[in-house]
Amino acid sequence: MGRNLIDAWHTTQDLIGIDLPPELWNRASLEPFHNLVPVYHYDLREEQYLSSEHLKYVDTVIHCANTARIQPSWENYDDYYLNNITATHRLFANCQKYGVETFVYFSSSSVYGPSLHPRQNEGDRLEPTNPYAVSKMAAEQALRVQAQRGKTRLIIIRPFTMYGSYMDYGKNGLVIARYLRAWMDQEPLLLDGGGAQTRDFVHASDVVAALELILEHGEHGSVYNIGSGVSVTVKQLADCVSSRQIISPERVGAVSRTCADIGKLRRLGYDPKVHVLDWLTSRIKTLKLEVHNKEETQ
Repeated sequence: MGRNLIDAWHTTQDLIGIDLPPELWNRASLEPFHNLVPVYHYDLREEQYLSSEHLKYVDTVIHCANTARIQPSWENYDDYYLNNITATHRLFANCQKYGVETFVYFSSSSVYGPSLHPRQNEGDRLEPTNPYAVSKMAAEQALRVQAQRGKTRLIIIRPFTMYGSYMDYGKNGLVIARYLRAWMDQEPLLLDGGGAQTRDFVHASDVVAALELILEHGEHGSVYNIGSGVSVTVKQLADCVSSRQIISPERVGAVSRTCADIGKLRRLGYDPKVHVLDWLTSRIKTLKLEVHNKEETQ
């Protein structure tokens, strides 16, 4: 998400980026923002980097540097806890130390777990069902405790399933990216458990718009869902991409449905613009046209 924010704001805001050192980051080809803003390479898990005095010169930190994805967290939960809880807490404490005015934390809709409500509300009970979601919930709690000290405004956001530019197309990528990769590789789509599960998909451009409202109007200590407010089934996504589909086992720790209650954000003026099925249908048409044009020139 950091790359989308830099794309959107580099001409209107004075930005810097912090990312892992190159030797710890194996997707250097996805770092086009290096030519747009200064980027400093720190490992936020290491205490000496967190004392960076770059924080003296910023008024807002948007923290989206966490280890994501559910499935790998079952085997690497210690890394998830260190990256997502300890490093987050340390970063926020240093923001307080250096006088950063606002700290926005990217949590996740995964913290809700198997909600009994049609839509997940910010006040719902949190029941995470996998180590990744546990790490995000624990980070929220650590931040709330630390926020009792200092003057830094803390805002927590819970994005639902994000998609758009710079998606991870690897094996642990989210379902839209995996389906697009399968289509490009001429492989069948895998429908976990048959694809009946529903998800609230929110485009990166709508997340950017939501963040702009939250930065302007958000209250200290508040939590905001960021979603589209509607859900679609995974099977509907697959049908937009290809009829070549295979049913695969359900993923351990995954929930059956998500849908964001975005009333709190709507009251700030939020109005999501992109619907996932329209976007995905358009994307497939573009890819087919690119393939056709390539074949015509060969």
